[in-house]
Amino acid sequence: MLGHLGAFSAFEAMTKAILVAAVALLLTCASVVMHPATDERAMYGFEGPLEQNWLPRVVAGWPAPFLADSGETSVPHQIGPEDHFRPGPFLADLGFWALVVLGVMRVWRLVRRRA
Repeated sequence: MLGHLGAFSAFEAMTKAILVAAVALLLTCASVVMHPATDERAMYGFEGPLEQNWLPRVVAGWPAPFLADSGETSVPHQIGPEDHFRPGPFLADLGFWALVVLGVMRVWRLVRRRA
């Protein structure tokens, strides 16, 4: 009997982990619509004076921008699939959103117990 309860608990924990990971991944990908201000600059073209081509770079993702506009292959000042992907900030965002989801789940559980 105890073996069966342990298996159910393991299944429940695995389901919770998969749910948290899936929702965190969804929120991380959805954060691409946010374009935080940055002081990064990129070279957009090589004709004319340097200050005309050295322009602010658009980045996407929140809280850590993990997509950056590429001046070589990109439409200027637009985020798209051809832009620079930064795996470190992506993993940081994924961890942040996983913690947010876990916190919301804990608060939800506390609210349900008190009701």
